[in-house]
Amino acid sequence: MLLERTYQGVRLRRGWLATYLSATMSDCSDLIGMPYRLGADGSDGHIDCIHLCYEVWERVGVKAPPFKQSWYEASKWEVCRDLLQWGLRVEKPAYDGDILLLPDKSWTFAVIWQEGVLYIQPKLEKVQWSLARQFTTYHCFRMKSS
Repeated sequence: MLLERTYQGVRLRRGWLATYLSATMSDCSDLIGMPYRLGADGSDGHIDCIHLCYEVWERVGVKAPPFKQSWYEASKWEVCRDLLQWGLRVEKPAYDGDILLLPDKSWTFAVIWQEGVLYIQPKLEKVQWSLARQFTTYHCFRMKSS
């Protein structure tokens, strides 16, 4: 079944599957390029790595773990323990909303979206997207199914 629609005088035709997929796919592309600021939640146009993950989880419909302010000061291992209460450790990211802890000066949050990783690029201090296969060192977690 093809669906027709007119846009600026041009008749557009789409199959039902393409229409369904475009309606249900989450869109996080507007986050790419957003400037980084520690503690920022995105409401003023800046975001940090933790709030980036929470924003993506909300958009893709993944139940987020309880936010902990202490993560800003915590060791990677403390954060891993907290994430294990929310999810399972997995070898490789595969689904939108999978969370990564990447090595940085100490560690940083990143999140899977559209077969890639949304993360704060340290030199640019902006949100970037890169293919997931470009990341080889990380801890990956996935929400436990209910």
